[in-house]
Amino acid sequence: MLPWNEMNFTNKIKDTAGEIIKWNNSGGQILNVISPPYNSTRIFMDIINAYTRQNKDVLYVTEEEPSNVDIINNIKKYTDFKGYTYVKDGKNNANCLFKVCNFCNALKLREKFQLIIYDDINSFPLHGKYEVIDLIHRLMCGHGKAIVYSIENISGNGEELFFPLAEGGPIVEPRTVLTRFDMNRDIPFVVYDYLKWSLSKNTGVVIYVPDKLKITNVYSYIYNYCRNLCKNIVCSINREEFYPMKNSILITDSFDEVISCGKNSNVMVYFADNTSFDYKKFVYLCGNVKRGGENSKGEVIMVANLKTEDMRKAKDITSNFNREAWDMDLLKI
Repeated sequence: MLPWNEMNFTNKIKDTAGEIIKWNNSGGQILNVISPPYNSTRIFMDIINAYTRQNKDVLYVTEEEPSNVDIINNIKKYTDFKGYTYVKDGKNNANCLFKVCNFCNALKLREKFQLIIYDDINSFPLHGKYEVIDLIHRLMCGHGKAIVYSIENISGNGEELFFPLAEGGPIVEPRTVLTRFDMNRDIPFVVYDYLKWSLSKNTGVVIYVPDKLKITNVYSYIYNYCRNLCKNIVCSINREEFYPMKNSILITDSFDEVISCGKNSNVMVYFADNTSFDYKKFVYLCGNVKRGGENSKGEVIMVANLKTEDMRKAKDITSNFNREAWDMDLLKI
């Protein structure tokens, strides 16, 4: 486990906010802020404040739930600014300088903005890079600027700024387990040993599979082999509400359910070489387990018959974040 220094992280937020202001005063039009998933939006407080003080319109696009948008929570917590609104239907005519909405409602807007911030970090990306860039160009005024907050450069151009550490510590790097077993029929020995070890540490395990058929197949032998290890083995086919416990196994094909239950748990991605899994899902799972807090011991294990390019890319992206954070002295005591 890499060391974690909260003071260094707080200072990095301030430095990054300053770098964004410096970029804004330059001639650049698009800034890519590259960061691990589910990271702080406090780095944007200064730039939003600078624009609204000059009566300039700002649009913030995010797919977060309207009731829990990180940038709005931070505005409420750290400022007394009231000139913001969440646009729910694309037709909100509230006279506010700072508007927040999701992608679909942003498409309905008919106004232009001096600054657009596209947050692709605090929820799983639902739109491709070409859609994002098209939206930005559609809504940005002639001399406007845009910031894209993402795990990678999706604009294809513009300046890059790395913010490689999230609250809670360094991002988890996924581990790969390759097996010759037919995972539709039997449990690999290494998986059984891992489940036994994890449950002995009172850590819950979420097994993420590609589809409902595989839920049934995996549940049948997990229950047979592991019921002596764990009393609470649940397969989530009908999306019944599940409350994760320390000593439990949940088998699901729902990414949202893994995100909800995977904080501070161990996540095993079964059939990780399946085409329905891409590197973004792996990286966001890695970012999510750390949301349990800096003391989170959760891991992400990719179990497959073959190692895919997406599995390799997820490992490269997470490793690069931690390497950048180390080089910036963010992980040194």
